[in-house]
Amino acid sequence: MAPEEFARIFLPLKGDLYRIARKLLASDEAAADAVQDVYLKLWDGRDSLDAVRNPKAWSATVMRNLCVDRLRSAPPPAAGNPDPETPDPEPESGPTERQERALAAVRRLSPQERELVRLRLVEGWSYEDIARFMGQSEVALRVAFHRLKNKLKRMI
Repeated sequence: MAPEEFARIFLPLKGDLYRIARKLLASDEAAADAVQDVYLKLWDGRDSLDAVRNPKAWSATVMRNLCVDRLRSAPPPAAGNPDPETPDPEPESGPTERQERALAAVRRLSPQERELVRLRLVEGWSYEDIARFMGQSEVALRVAFHRLKNKLKRMI
């Protein structure tokens, strides 16, 4: 792919890629770094990009995979109070038994199911956005989410 064609097709997608990275990585700096890394990957593989039918979906998939890889390799957050200047908040009563069972049930889901729960219930994404992001039809995604909710209800 010629540099002019690459710039014409892929550079306008920067905003979309940043939004995907920002939602997944929850940090402006990490999202900006991820966008740069995706563009490097795309540029390095530009010879094979002529075969890509949907550049927007392709680059969104590359971004998603990169973010998931970064989340998997990231160390778990440190326990305790990270800022010694800020006092710890008052301890709360903790999660209820039902909440504990729900969390345990979510932990037993496959990574794809957990991601669907996170995007829909935690992040509040619309079915349309999730379907586009995951490369599925909206109808198939709604059916999968309905089945997933029933599965969680049985597990809880």
